[in-house]
Amino acid sequence: MSCRSVLLFVIPIASLGAAMAQESRPDVCPRDAADFSAIQQRVAANDPVAETALASCYDLGRHVQPDGKESIHWLTEAAGHGYAPAQYELGRIYLYGRGIPADYPKALIWESKAAEQGDPRAQRDLAFMYERGFGVPVDPELAAEWNRKAATQGQTDAQLHLARALDEGAGVPRNPDQANRWYLRAAREDEPAAQLELARKLARGPDCTQAIHWYKEAAAHGQSPAMYELGKLYLTNKCGRDTSQAFLWFTIGSRFGSAESKAEAGKQARYLTAAQRQHLELIAERWIKEHPGSEKQEDEEEEP
Repeated sequence: MSCRSVLLFVIPIASLGAAMAQESRPDVCPRDAADFSAIQQRVAANDPVAETALASCYDLGRHVQPDGKESIHWLTEAAGHGYAPAQYELGRIYLYGRGIPADYPKALIWESKAAEQGDPRAQRDLAFMYERGFGVPVDPELAAEWNRKAATQGQTDAQLHLARALDEGAGVPRNPDQANRWYLRAAREDEPAAQLELARKLARGPDCTQAIHWYKEAAAHGQSPAMYELGKLYLTNKCGRDTSQAFLWFTIGSRFGSAESKAEAGKQARYLTAAQRQHLELIAERWIKEHPGSEKQEDEEEEP
């Protein structure tokens, strides 16, 4: 991995508005040369926000030559001055080994410092470490505790993992009702895995209207299991059998690499005329074009 990729100050962004908001953050390298000069002056005064911004400049190669070591140096300075966002970024560098070897003990130190200051991203990372046993013993109770702290601040991945813990009784007493509330909260914030899990639960109810709604939301975020399961739901009588809709969702699922969907689409095609199949395939193509976000399936979380 190159030094250029050490930090992820600029997270993959889905919209121009989000990109503009990211650029306006005071701890991100500015584009304007005068603003960069101001940051250099503030760095001389040990301003941790400016130090974090300077680290971002070295990461991005903006106003300076890209230099991963300098980026980490200034991030470490800012983290040492108690700036939680810098502590979080530094913790992730050590956790995931971005440009340097992974170092779980150092990751634990910096993620803990940021988490204790209330940074929900660091709280989620800390929960992740306790879930997987990265640098710490596996501890479902501590994982659930940190997930809850992050979840209450709106961190959707933490909401999803807390819901799963409550569903399974992992580190917390089993409580399906609370789990459902956290799934719903995360789903409303566009967490695809939560949307899928909520749809599954509603389909078992069955609450067909809501199940179909959340399956479609998850599908729009590229969740191919949602496409397949929605197709299967349309083949049951409990939600009103609809072979055409089943074929449509199996066709969409097959375009996303689902072998199960492809096989089912082939089976259902036998019950449709050539004209019906062509019409539904055109609808599938239109759906994919109208849901550009579905073309990207991002990992739920990174693996060290």
